[in-house]
Amino acid sequence: MMRRLHKNNGRTKPLAGFTLVELLVVIAIIAVLMAILLPALGLAKDMAKGVACRSNLRNLATAWRLYLDDNEGRFYQGFRANADYGGWKGLKDWSPRPLNQYVGTGLKPTLDTPNSAKVFCCPSDRGGIPGVYWAEQVFHGYGTSYQTNIFLIGQNSCGTFSAGTADLDKEIAKRLSSVHRDQGLINPARLLLMGDFGWINQWMPTPHPYEELKEMAEWHNKANHHNMAFLDGHVDFLDIQKGYYVTDEYCVLPFKDLYNLALDVQGPAE
Repeated sequence: MMRRLHKNNGRTKPLAGFTLVELLVVIAIIAVLMAILLPALGLAKDMAKGVACRSNLRNLATAWRLYLDDNEGRFYQGFRANADYGGWKGLKDWSPRPLNQYVGTGLKPTLDTPNSAKVFCCPSDRGGIPGVYWAEQVFHGYGTSYQTNIFLIGQNSCGTFSAGTADLDKEIAKRLSSVHRDQGLINPARLLLMGDFGWINQWMPTPHPYEELKEMAEWHNKANHHNMAFLDGHVDFLDIQKGYYVTDEYCVLPFKDLYNLALDVQGPAE
């Protein structure tokens, strides 16, 4: 018993207190509660980050709509346009980043300036992209955590992803230089515009370039899933199917006249 004795008017009286067994029971209860609550708190934190990420993508999709309005419906294209379209200057100070003017960051924000392109930074960004930045935030290296659909915002040419998709890829290449919001595109509510940076590696028909980084690039902790924005502005958390240009949920392929060809040849490379 852990009880203290106390004299009062010549009498010795025990003071109220906890026994050792009682203390151990309390500690055990606290440990059980912590074991129950900590995962729930972690899950709530991850969910909050996911909500913030989707809010970023929704705002960026709105910015792209304004950009397209100002550029007669033509998408931004150029070398590395799929990554250098906007955000802080990163390690590429020469990048034009035309989307910045539509989100109020200034043309070349830095990490130290107010409103430092935070709309381009996913709070769950933990890297995982092949290259020099694999172990740190993609945002720190590229200036953005989000990569666009390369058939809309990217280079105005593309190569062949696999032997099985060669005919489709050649037809896509013919159309890239003239891609236009209002001419021949699939329903904007089904067409992917941009998403978490790693979504392209997950989608490409070819094997992931660094399989050991795949899980690291799935920032929201669900295999093959990424937060994605559609051309019409809505956002969803999607299972990105490898090598599939067209699915029931979404399309990566913009050109509706190639829809049937895509259905015939799509799928991961063997």
